[in-house]
Amino acid sequence: MEKVDVGVPNRRSQADKVGKHKYELALLHRVETRLIRIERQQRIIFHGLQGYFRFDRPLVEEVGCESELDLAVVSLIFESGSGGILAKDIPSKLPEIFQGLERHRILRIVRRVNVNVEKAFGRPIIEKRGKKWAFNSFGVAVWGKSREEAEDPFKDSWDKGEVEGDGNEN
Repeated sequence: MEKVDVGVPNRRSQADKVGKHKYELALLHRVETRLIRIERQQRIIFHGLQGYFRFDRPLVEEVGCESELDLAVVSLIFESGSGGILAKDIPSKLPEIFQGLERHRILRIVRRVNVNVEKAFGRPIIEKRGKKWAFNSFGVAVWGKSREEAEDPFKDSWDKGEVEGDGNEN
């Protein structure tokens, strides 16, 4: 009896069937969906363990501020105190290299910093009080501490009542 080689037919890949570009787009969409799900789970874990985390100013600066201008604006808002500062007054108080900014650019910077910090830590650091921008209690607790104070939970002057206001004034 003679052996006949019956070959397995070559199968086309999914990329060949639907097209390489369309296949790569579908793959990218699956990866992005999985990443979003992982980030959501990470936020849930973070919120559950939030009392155990200690944040310090360099970490918040790294996460929230993308440039020197962002850092200068956020520092100026922190220095304004619990009363806050108007967006139109910020450009005049910035260093000379940042002079000439319009009000809407300041508002974009504040929103961008808040979005970045909220994505990472679950809470923004700056809030609007009337027409002024000011740090909330989370922002004061994080931004106003040095590294040593951030590690000691009993030195939070905002929570002990040494700083006036509760951080939620409108």
